[in-house]
Amino acid sequence: MKPAVDIKDYAYQYPGREVWALSGVNLSVRPGECVCLTGPSGCGKSTLFLAIKGLLKSGREKGSIRVADGNGHARAGLVFQNAESQLLCTTVADEVAFGPQNFGFDQKEIETAVKKSLERVSLTGFETWNVEALSAGQTHRLAIASVLSTAPGILLLDEPAAQLDAPGKDRLRALLKEMKAAGHTLIIADHDLDPFETLADRYVFMEQGRIQRIDAQIQKLPPPHKVSGASPSGGTVARNPGKPILAVEGLFMSGNSGRPLFDKLRFQLMPGRRVFIHGHNGVGKSTLLKCLAGLVRPEAGSIELTGMGTPAPDKLLGKMGLLFQNPERQLFEDTVQREVAFSLKRMGLADREIRARVEEALDIFEVGHLADRSPLTLSFGEQHRVALASVIAPQPDILMLDEPFAGLDFGRRRNILKILSHLCQTFGKTVVIASHEPFPYNDWADDTLFLTDGHFEKMPREQ
Repeated sequence: MKPAVDIKDYAYQYPGREVWALSGVNLSVRPGECVCLTGPSGCGKSTLFLAIKGLLKSGREKGSIRVADGNGHARAGLVFQNAESQLLCTTVADEVAFGPQNFGFDQKEIETAVKKSLERVSLTGFETWNVEALSAGQTHRLAIASVLSTAPGILLLDEPAAQLDAPGKDRLRALLKEMKAAGHTLIIADHDLDPFETLADRYVFMEQGRIQRIDAQIQKLPPPHKVSGASPSGGTVARNPGKPILAVEGLFMSGNSGRPLFDKLRFQLMPGRRVFIHGHNGVGKSTLLKCLAGLVRPEAGSIELTGMGTPAPDKLLGKMGLLFQNPERQLFEDTVQREVAFSLKRMGLADREIRARVEEALDIFEVGHLADRSPLTLSFGEQHRVALASVIAPQPDILMLDEPFAGLDFGRRRNILKILSHLCQTFGKTVVIASHEPFPYNDWADDTLFLTDGHFEKMPREQ
């Protein structure tokens, strides 16, 4: 039986780069097999997927890649790590129909493909929604549906579970199990392989653009290390019993489903606290952070942030930092160095101070070697670290981070939490992290708030 994907001595070098992104890659994937790729952020997983799909049109290549499904057809579907980057249409239905239309399906086949694909990712009823109105998890499910609608024999999934909540991961696992049983070939890249343990036939471990080993079983990682509130020097978390840094009263906002996204939401945050906001896809976590930052105006209620009523982005410079869920939406400068320096220049800091802060932020997030690169040429994980550096460099009083661990390996996640703890306890900063996933380090957050049905439920801190 011929391989579905056959890679022989493949190497790739991006234009203008000295280091090869991939080197000496050899991998053969059988039809109907499920292979999982993993490795540190920036190890070459996404580049390998682009190569398999034939999307690396420039740069230097060596070796060969042959792609064919069980019928000998070269049709492989790729779900990007950043799902937003592959959406082209305005509405959900048009997006899912785009692929079949371009593959020459007739109208009845297109309608059937759209209906079935949306059903498989639980987006039935969203057909007329604008894609901009979807949450990140819903957007990822839409990207999967848009690929499924073309009936690919080979499915390439780049971190498919990263933006999905627990129910979404269960649905994805069931869908992939169904596809594998039907003979589809699955190649999955992810940092967290646990969701795919019952599907995977082999595990491929990559590092620095090379395959280091191929195993038949997953090598279980030890339980996450505790990331406590203490700083490396052993201090205690700063506490300010005085005025809240953030006070929200009666926040109300309608949702696209007709139900309130926020229904008279009320809460306060004190300086020096580490707060984790948890909730399923689509409950309004990202919208809430944008409301707090003054980017979205609620229909009713009041917000007081750092002593300012009705927050306005231009007046919060240096006081509040917001990390977007998709880092590409806040990266716009020509180089990483200029990106991190942008807000500092707007704050009117002296050149010497700007240089010192930029260097420190780049060093903290291990992106100093990327200083002269364009942010838009980086991997998703690298973009996230650059965005984090640009948000933290101004040293704001409150940091609001929307899914800050997307695209990052577990080691870097732990390091970032240690950095954030240090900011809280040493400088009294307030850190708010919003995520659809339960927090893996139970001892880190001082407060855990579960957002559901427009309200917060405070969860007890586990010891």
